[in-house]
Amino acid sequence: MPVSPIFQDLIPRDLPLESIFLDPNNPRFVGPNWQRVEDDKIDAESIQQSARMLLIRDYGVEKLRMNMEVNGYLPIDRVIVRKFKDDKFVVLEGNRRICAAKIIAPIGMDGAEVGEEVLSSVKSIPCLEYVGTETDAAWIFQGLRHITGISEWSAYNKAKLLVEQMEQEHLNLTEAGKRFGLSAFGAGQWVRGYYAFKQAREESDYVSEVDERSYPYFQEIFSRSSAPVREWLGWKEEEYKFKNPLNFNEFVGWLYPRPTDTEGSDVRGNFEARRLSRRDDIRLVSFLLKESDKYFQQFRSGQDLEPTYAIATAELYQQKIEEAADRVGDVFNAIAACTKALDEIPHKVFKDKDLKIQLDNKIKDLENAIAALK
Repeated sequence: MPVSPIFQDLIPRDLPLESIFLDPNNPRFVGPNWQRVEDDKIDAESIQQSARMLLIRDYGVEKLRMNMEVNGYLPIDRVIVRKFKDDKFVVLEGNRRICAAKIIAPIGMDGAEVGEEVLSSVKSIPCLEYVGTETDAAWIFQGLRHITGISEWSAYNKAKLLVEQMEQEHLNLTEAGKRFGLSAFGAGQWVRGYYAFKQAREESDYVSEVDERSYPYFQEIFSRSSAPVREWLGWKEEEYKFKNPLNFNEFVGWLYPRPTDTEGSDVRGNFEARRLSRRDDIRLVSFLLKESDKYFQQFRSGQDLEPTYAIATAELYQQKIEEAADRVGDVFNAIAACTKALDEIPHKVFKDKDLKIQLDNKIKDLENAIAALK
C-alpha cells in the first residue's frame, strides 16, 4: 500500500503563543522510565513545567533564548502542532523554539531590557497544523528533521559567518555571541580560530595545502587549556595574528607533513598523515610545553605525540612522589633540629628576663602546635 504524501495533512495557520503547549511525549524525553501523558493532561501546569525544565536543562534552550532576545522570533521554519483540545495545540516539531519563546521576559538573561519589537515577535507563531491520523506523528516529523533533514554546517562556515556579521555590523564579541547563542569567550574562540586559519591559508609555507579540514585545530588553539601553544606561536591579540613565523610554520607542518624522502617544489603535505590526529592533541602539546621541554623537543624531532606525552606524565608523577618523600624527610629533620636546640638552650636565656619571656612564648607556640597535631 503506497504511503500518502504527508504535506496533505498540514494546514498553515498563525497561532497565539499562549494556545501552544510543549509536548510531554516529545521523542527527546523517551527513556526507560518514561510514561505517556494523555491529551486531557497535556495542558496541566505541572506537566508543562516538567517539560519546560527538561528542555532548559538538557537541550540548550537558554542559548536559543539568548539568540531570540537579540533577533526576535525568526519564522524560518514553521512549528508543527496538533490540536488536542478546543483552541489548544501541542507541539510536534519545534519544542525548543516554543519553550524559548515562552520564557522570553522584559528583562533579558544579561540583565538588559528586551526590546518591545522582540516581545511582540513571540506573540503570534507561524505554524503548520497536522490534521492526519498518525498517533506518533511527532516521531515522524522529528525524524524527518533530525535524521535526514538539515545538513550541519562545517565549523569553518560557522566561524566565517560569525566574523562577517561582526565586520559588517561592527559587533563586539559579546554582541556577536548573543546573536548566535554563544558566550563572549565562545565567540572569541571561533573568531580567533578563523583569523589563525586565514593566516595559515594566506601566509604560511603551506598555502597550497591548507583546507577547511584543519580549521578545528586552529580554533582549539584558543581554548583555555591551550595557552602555552598560543604563547609559543606568538599570538598578538591586537592584530589577531601569530608573530612567530618559524613556530607557526612548524605547527602547520604538523597538520600537513610533507614526505622527507621526496624532493621538488611540487611536494605537498598530507592532512591524512598529520602528526596531531585529533584537535584535542593540541592540549597534549600544551602540557609538554608547560611541564617538560625535554619531551616537547622529542616530539618536535619526530617522535609520536601520545607515547611521548605518556612518558612525560609518568616521569612528572614520579618526580612529584619523590618531592613528597623529600618533604617528609625535611619535616623529620626539622623536628630533630628543634629537639636538639631545646637541649642546648644557652644558660644566659634563663638569667635574662626578656629572653626568658621570648623562650616561654616560643615554647607555648610549640606546645599548641603539638597539641593540635595530636
